Formats: sequence, structure tokens, C-alpha cells
Amino acid sequence: MTKYNSLFKQQVIEFYLQYHKNRSLTRQHFHLNERTLNRWIAQFNRYGFPGLAVRRKKQAYSSECKLSVVQAVINRQFSAESACLHFGIANSGIISQWLQAFEKQGINGLLPKPKGRPVMKSKSPKMPRFKTEEERLRYRILELEAEVAVLKKLRELNQQKMAKKPKSSTR
Repeated sequence: MTKYNSLFKQQVIEFYLQYHKNRSLTRQHFHLNERTLNRWIAQFNRYGFPGLAVRRKKQAYSSECKLSVVQAVINRQFSAESACLHFGIANSGIISQWLQAFEKQGINGLLPKPKGRPVMKSKSPKMPRFKTEEERLRYRILELEAEVAVLKKLRELNQQKMAKKPKSSTR
């Protein structure tokens, strides 16, 4: 949910225009951050009141679009703020995220992320493939020997536990 709705933004711009484009007075009257007001004014100057509309749906951008924006900012054609205005992007925070992803992973950082939960990998080891029946049987023997060793150790631990238990007295 956005902090400011379209109606409020429109009221701010109307106040700004009514008072002879006095930014300081407008900021003080509405208790706004300077960057916020400047962005709204720029959006209004470029697109009119429809440019102040709050987007209800999260905008999806193609990898090509992201790359062109990132390259424009890296090549200093635009600042992040002016790139937002030029490319019609909601805010410069999105561009900052794209820049970080591009720095870390290159073009792969700008590719869309898969939707949904990742596929769970099995924690149990997969059965190895055997070329011959003899290999399979040798592997099975090793499994059984390991199982026997575990059971022997368990029996030994149980015997030690029982030996340490105090015997209850009967009256």
C-alpha cells in the first residue's frame, strides 16, 4: 500500500500551482520531503495529473527494459531519479535494486526470478547405478554390515544404560 493516494498528490500539485510554484511553502504546508515533492512535480510536468496515479498492480519489467535502464544510469545519461521519469518507473528504489543485482550477477541478476516455492531436494542419497549384478550385491553387503555395526553399538549403549540404572528395592 502506498503512503500517499492520487487525490492527495493532486491536492499538493494544485496547492503548488496556486501559490506560484512555491516549493518551500508547499513542502511545509503538507509536511513533505523535498525529493518526494520534486518527483511529483516532475511527474506532473511530464504526464499531467494521470502521471500522479497510484499503480495498483505491481509493474513487471522485461529483462531488456531493466538492462537499458541500468546501462543508461551506468553511462551517466540519467540519474536514477531522472531515469524513473524518462522510463516511467514508479520510483528510483527499483532502479537501485537493479543496479545492485547487475553489479553482483551481471545480466543474470536482471532475469525474472522463478515463481513459487523451490523444488525440495531429497536429503537421502540416491541409489548408485551399478554396471553388474556383482557390484550391486557388494554394495548391499556393505549396507548390511553398516546396519549390523549400528545395531551392535545401540545394544552396547543400552547395556551400559541398564548397568548404570539403580535397582529398585522392594519391601
